Amino acid sequence: MNSRERVIRAIEFRGPDRVPMLHVVLPAAAAHFGHALEDLLTEFPDDHGGWWKTLAFTSSPAYRSGRHVDQWGCVWRSVRSGMMGRVVYSPLSEWDNFRGYRFPPAPSREEFDAVGDEIERSGHSYYVFGSGGVFGACSMFELMIALRGYENIMLDLATSDRMLYRLRDRLLEYHLERLRQDAQTAADGIGFADDWGTQAALVIDPHLWRRFFRPAYKAMFAVVRAAGKHVHFHTDGFTYDILGDLIDIGASVLNVQHSVMDIQAIGREFGGKVAFRSDVDCQQILQHGTRQRVFDHVREIIDCLGSYDGGLIGHGEVEPDMPLRNIRWMLEAFRELGTYS
Repeated sequence: MNSRERVIRAIEFRGPDRVPMLHVVLPAAAAHFGHALEDLLTEFPDDHGGWWKTLAFTSSPAYRSGRHVDQWGCVWRSVRSGMMGRVVYSPLSEWDNFRGYRFPPAPSREEFDAVGDEIERSGHSYYVFGSGGVFGACSMFELMIALRGYENIMLDLATSDRMLYRLRDRLLEYHLERLRQDAQTAADGIGFADDWGTQAALVIDPHLWRRFFRPAYKAMFAVVRAAGKHVHFHTDGFTYDILGDLIDIGASVLNVQHSVMDIQAIGREFGGKVAFRSDVDCQQILQHGTRQRVFDHVREIIDCLGSYDGGLIGHGEVEPDMPLRNIRWMLEAFRELGTYS
């Protein structure tokens, strides 16, 4: 089977020949390791047509040191080239600014046509994401924080500020229009991303999340599922409390930070109900682990999440501060251990 079929079978629990792989490389890692990393990832090719190069070699201002203004009018500052910075000016920090605020223009047709161009080049032998890539272009929570500021958003949520509901609904309308266009392409899946956890808990009360954010995600996911495509959702931190919700409203693939949660519990509760894109521990194991520890960790991931005739996409983010040998060990582990049961 080709790479595209392998990924689809893994997501849909239809018995692929092995665990498919997806590489994600931060631009700072590509610059730090140079050709040595490129040679390594060529030795262990992924099943997404080398999508990792789009991020690793991006020219996006978000990964350049210094300041830049994004399409939403947010001012970002980055102190390290190749690593995403933080917002230092939020255009809606004062609600009075909302009255005259203009949303960015709709994406150009060329942006969506690029998906078709990629498919044509490869003969659709690889799994292809929509125009926003694996992480998508339809964030809700993180975009609200960028527009309004973190403290403001937390207060707005705590007080049920009616203006926050207006902002959510405007963003949802904007995103739905984008998704309707994306869904018309021949992409296999469409990505979404919002980091919802701290190291130990959800950022907000789960009941509040269900009341305010779940309806928006449900509406967006519905557009993707109605077009016969997979919904990929990335979220970092401790997010156990909402994993069931994300599955209920249509997520096909969850990329969660299972290394800060109980992966055994995740497997027992959600294994076989949704596919997972793994998150090999980049805080400890890929930074400091021995070869044996890396292999044991990957084995546990496969045992917990990939024991359902599918259900797992192998992945560990490549960052500049981890030894290249540990990245190799991770890839070797998935190659040697990556069969389904």
